[in-house]
Amino acid sequence: MDSTSSYLKDELRETFRVIETCLKCIYSGETHMYRSLASQLRILLCDTRYKKDNSLLVAVYPKLEVSGLESINWSSQNSGCLSINQTEAGTNRVAQMPFEITQFHNGLSIADLQLEKSKLIPIGQWSEQIVTYSPTDLTIKEVIRSVADKGGGAHIDATMSPALKYMRQLTPVGKTYAQMFIIALARFIHFLGEKLFSYEGCKVPKELFAQEHHKYNLGIVAHHEWAEVRTGVLKP
Repeated sequence: MDSTSSYLKDELRETFRVIETCLKCIYSGETHMYRSLASQLRILLCDTRYKKDNSLLVAVYPKLEVSGLESINWSSQNSGCLSINQTEAGTNRVAQMPFEITQFHNGLSIADLQLEKSKLIPIGQWSEQIVTYSPTDLTIKEVIRSVADKGGGAHIDATMSPALKYMRQLTPVGKTYAQMFIIALARFIHFLGEKLFSYEGCKVPKELFAQEHHKYNLGIVAHHEWAEVRTGVLKP
């Protein structure tokens, strides 16, 4: 391994350590640390230099492939855990996003991406996936860059972008979509770091899962014409 490759791998290891520390804080209730997570996710997945990709994870592991998000499938009846009640002639469609929030009895809220393990995507393309159509159309890259570049990760703009404005809306657990999306992405990347560097990182205490907790799935109901122009598969 040449000196540049060794340096970049050391920097990658340090970045995963920062993510580990931020998640520890979040698991102890310091959810504002999502801002720091956003800046680290940008470094790993969607950084640019002179309009060219400068993402650290891509630079160190250019041939890496990881599991993609579950497909967003539109249906006139049900999608994932969500369903709508309408006649056969109904014009609405429902779709569940590949994103789930868990709220524990102590008030801690986390989120996770819903992945399709058999669908492998090159790491350089992974952040181009659509993660949600609600509250607006957003790719993984748009989520990260909006929070990192404009929403407090590394910079704060006086005026919010449309994407960030939508993501500042509250989820059912009282946290913003920005917080929950970033936490979900960080949890997956943290898991990836454990595999790449063979270590066991911080976890949500097991006893919380053994106690009462609630799960929330993000979905959207829309007119069929609106749904048909999205990239999901329309089911009967």
